[in-house]
Amino acid sequence: MGTYGKTVSTPRLTVDTLVTSRTTLAAAPGADPFARNGYALMPDLETPKLVNTLREMETFQARYLAATRGMWKDGYSHTGDRLDNWSRRWEYPYIAHNLKDLTPGRVLDAGSGITFFPYLLASQGWDVSCADIDPTLTPLFHGANQRLNARVDYRLGPIAQLPWADGHFDAIYCVSVLEHAPTRVQAMKEFARVLSPGGRLTLTWDVSLSRDCDVRLEDVAVILSQLEEHFMPKYHVDLYRPDTLLTTERMLDNQKWRLSWRKHPNKLREFFSWLKNGDPYHALSVMGTTWTKR
Repeated sequence: MGTYGKTVSTPRLTVDTLVTSRTTLAAAPGADPFARNGYALMPDLETPKLVNTLREMETFQARYLAATRGMWKDGYSHTGDRLDNWSRRWEYPYIAHNLKDLTPGRVLDAGSGITFFPYLLASQGWDVSCADIDPTLTPLFHGANQRLNARVDYRLGPIAQLPWADGHFDAIYCVSVLEHAPTRVQAMKEFARVLSPGGRLTLTWDVSLSRDCDVRLEDVAVILSQLEEHFMPKYHVDLYRPDTLLTTERMLDNQKWRLSWRKHPNKLREFFSWLKNGDPYHALSVMGTTWTKR
């Protein structure tokens, strides 16, 4: 393992270590946006490290989209462009940099959907596997592999019951899946099972600020408690929420296009969706954490 992001030798998490000093997250502009177990911040988006990483990812995603353009149909639940999303432009760079110090080996994208990101890692020498519960993704991965001359493995399986043997992976990442998974707590044990000793786990998830959807702060506490049983944190965990949080509310004024709950072009369908589901807007922040298997 290189010197970048060297694993921190910290005691098991306690109340004192879970909530550390406020200075950790109230970082000065230009602080490393990736060396953190905690919330994403608006100033992170302007740091040279994140900006440069995003430029590289946008270029790769464009090549990926050019090769797979025929796969992306109007109305399809998965869109080709994932870097348009309010939180993904922080989450994918966070994941990438917290894998960067590792020698490429076997890596799992847990709850993957289909995006450019596993193909980016494959281009860097990783042996990438993806898992999701959506059977419609199988032909899409097959098509993407053919178009990109890649060998990303896709298998059906929920994150709490993965179809791989114990210790199979050197690293696992999971991008904004836990807030949609009722079995998220059980998944922490499953991640530990399929991860090799000393392996890397990097997770991001949305946190409900308006407390009208998952994951709420008490759910975060349960997830962290379960992680503590199997992993050591790469960085101290800091749950302080400064005024500079990256949130969906900051997107409402001038970047609504980054929010996933866009208005449907058919007003009648939009109306019936509102009757069935209520107001789709939720006030969210996003958290990133990185761990090493004990």
